[in-house]
Amino acid sequence: MSRKSVAAGATAAVAAAPPLTEDASAIIAVAAHELKNALGGIGVALARCEQRLAGGRAVTAEDLSVARGELRRLSALVNDLLDGARVDLGVVHVDRRPFDLAALAREVVAMFSAARGRAVELELPAAPVEVTADVERVRAVLINYLENAAKYAPAPAGIIVRLGPSPAPGGDAAARAERLRLAVADDGPGIALGDQARLFQRFSRGSLAARGAEGLGLGLYVCRAIAEAHGGDVGVISRPGAGATFWLDLPAGAS
Repeated sequence: MSRKSVAAGATAAVAAAPPLTEDASAIIAVAAHELKNALGGIGVALARCEQRLAGGRAVTAEDLSVARGELRRLSALVNDLLDGARVDLGVVHVDRRPFDLAALAREVVAMFSAARGRAVELELPAAPVEVTADVERVRAVLINYLENAAKYAPAPAGIIVRLGPSPAPGGDAAARAERLRLAVADDGPGIALGDQARLFQRFSRGSLAARGAEGLGLGLYVCRAIAEAHGGDVGVISRPGAGATFWLDLPAGAS
């Protein structure tokens, strides 16, 4: 395909995208504000380092820590915006390779617990669970679910990662055998029914965002696109006051 054809396709995809709502425009304004704040924080930290060096003093670990923290926040915001744009343009590609989904879950949870200081319970099969999927994309979904659980269900609320056959309507055993479900459950405040229907839409953050939780409302939107690119699905099971379970269904087995 020629470069001109690719450009024309991208232009057509942009033209076909639905117009932004007032809420989406407001989120973009928030994103710009957050990006500016992160850049400002990095600038302040660098200015302090320059002042110390100019005065013959050593740069402190605290100044470097502030700069790194703001850089991580800036990187996360930019990645969210880029991933959301790729989904809008229909360019979510997956690199399918066989891997052990249970082993991936253990690895991600171990890293998450060490970084966040949150204990996570595991309910995983002892034997390997092989799937053919994009390991990095699946990793991204699991990390997003865990980060959301930590954000909206702060300690001492519990977090559990489960892996097993996907429930199938009508008790269809054959259908259950065809799909695996990776889920993250928490003991947090739960999610209002009205919010659940739009959580996986672009720029949707739910009513809890009004309580000060950060985010652009793109993470779950990207998770849904990743699942669909694999022929899978995503969803949430929740009721107010009874926690929430976010799940990812993937085709089982290796191809």
